[in-house]
Amino acid sequence: MEERAEITTKRATALVANLPYHIARRELDTVGKLLNWHAESLRCEDTKNSVSPGNLVMIELASPTVTEIFTAFGKLGVSAEDVAKDAAEQARAYMHSTAAVDEHLADQLLLPLALAGGGSFSAVSFNMHAKTNMAVIRQFLPVSFQVTEVEGHNRVSVSTGKPDPYVK
Repeated sequence: MEERAEITTKRATALVANLPYHIARRELDTVGKLLNWHAESLRCEDTKNSVSPGNLVMIELASPTVTEIFTAFGKLGVSAEDVAKDAAEQARAYMHSTAAVDEHLADQLLLPLALAGGGSFSAVSFNMHAKTNMAVIRQFLPVSFQVTEVEGHNRVSVSTGKPDPYVK
């Protein structure tokens, strides 16, 4: 997964549990404005079947090869607009990149590729969680990881063999 395929699905969902429906509506209005999306891509859901109140915004971007989901959770004292802005900024960073996956999916791909004996992918960024995952995987499997920055994103390669003592 070196390059992202064209995004074919763009959908945002705002969910409120035991909270007023207008909170979800405000969240989606904000997402629509920030990402310049039309109403058919925006969906509100509410439920009363919850132990406690809460809200979230979930933005789904799908291509033929991968589906990325960006989520922001409401917090007491944080406006609906700020919750939506958080999710929209995550999604926007991914959409403006040519990377195949986001940083949160990157750390999840490391183990399957190591078990398969190799492979590569590109990621928007590479966080400490992914670096820790690589160190743990190398303790159990004879694999090497190579991370290089290419055109504003990271390329991650996994191969079998003696583990590298240094992970960039």
